[in-house]
Amino acid sequence: MQEHTLRIEIPACNLTGVDGVTFNDLSGLNGWLQIPSVTPGTGVYWEGTIDLSGYARDYKTFYPTGAVIQEGASWTAFNGSGQTVLTYVSSIPLDVDAIVAAFLVGSGPGFMEGSDQQTWTSLLFAESQVNLINGNLPALGICQPITVKQSGSLSPTAAQVLYVMKIVIPATLGGQIGTSLNIPASRVVMPGTMDQEPEIEYMMRLARSIELANQV
Repeated sequence: MQEHTLRIEIPACNLTGVDGVTFNDLSGLNGWLQIPSVTPGTGVYWEGTIDLSGYARDYKTFYPTGAVIQEGASWTAFNGSGQTVLTYVSSIPLDVDAIVAAFLVGSGPGFMEGSDQQTWTSLLFAESQVNLINGNLPALGICQPITVKQSGSLSPTAAQVLYVMKIVIPATLGGQIGTSLNIPASRVVMPGTMDQEPEIEYMMRLARSIELANQV
């Protein structure tokens, strides 16, 4: 059994606007994208992958033992009020519009009324964070987390690729999202082990992963 830590880097993003309702200067997207299903300029997401194909060729399974999100600098929202931050790691592709629709009814990937084909076992890790602006120093625009919740199965996976998505939806208190939003750089770190499991268990796990991925 070989100890191994998966990691993916997520870049920073900076958005600005003049009316407080939308961010019309998107020059600082830095690889982030606008969410198609929400009002343009009001929500963004980033997606990437962790390649496990080399281990899959050796018929190895990854056994996660935990996961953590590390962030740099600080969240700022000048003239805004905060944001909701959603981060997911899945063994099958993620659909941002389906996730946002589920979020709006209090659900999400891996839960009832969640997004499309996602199951609890296919969703290895998820974290939701709600930030609000520091009321003592609002002029600095610094936002602080008021709630952080984690979910996901940390299930062993034989997938060749893990899919990572981070979604940021600004709060719209009073119809205002602010005149700027700074999303700090971050990374997802998932320690675990690589090992070969019995052939029957491995083939069943691989077949289930391929079945779910083909439903996308």
